Amino acid sequence: MKFFATALTASLFLGAGVTVAAEYLGQDVDGTSYSCTAFSYSTSRYYDLTCEFSGDEVTLYFPKGGHISVSMDSEEIDDPNSISAFDYGKSTYWDLDVDLD
Repeated sequence: MKFFATALTASLFLGAGVTVAAEYLGQDVDGTSYSCTAFSYSTSRYYDLTCEFSGDEVTLYFPKGGHISVSMDSEEIDDPNSISAFDYGKSTYWDLDVDLD
């Protein structure tokens, strides 16, 4: 019984690190740069950026350098023109309009 509990705990712990790719219409969109327009609720401004998906994380790259990572609610993208994301470091919501075509 102790062995079973240890094996179960180990499998749950190891399985927690599995990353699922971001998807749009069943296609993996991870690791590719896309053009996007991002609205920051912190500054109330729109930014023309490039972005890259990695699971439920999106890295936003600014044209003059610098980047931030924001988290989506899910790895599945229903509408690329309306992606809600959150920057946990700055406690800021972002709306993303990404050109996935």
